[in-house]
Amino acid sequence: MQQDHQPKTKEVDGKEYPASEFAYVPDPEKPSTWKLPIFDAHHVGGALAAMTNDYRGNPVEIPERDRKAVMEKIMARRDELEKGRR
Repeated sequence: MQQDHQPKTKEVDGKEYPASEFAYVPDPEKPSTWKLPIFDAHHVGGALAAMTNDYRGNPVEIPERDRKAVMEKIMARRDELEKGRR
């Protein structure tokens, strides 16, 4: 039986994105577990809002032990995107 080795992706806003474009990826093999897309400034802002309070009335469910690393990843992407604007 041949395995499909296509990279996993998750659809957001009609486009497919790899795990590296999400701040929280508890299981890289299961895109349904990926949360907080961070591929552009708009989504980084949403991810920050979701981590600091209830974004659009929906609290993000991330284990407390992972929250610091997730926030660091969001902030690093924000800095990366800001450097690209200069």
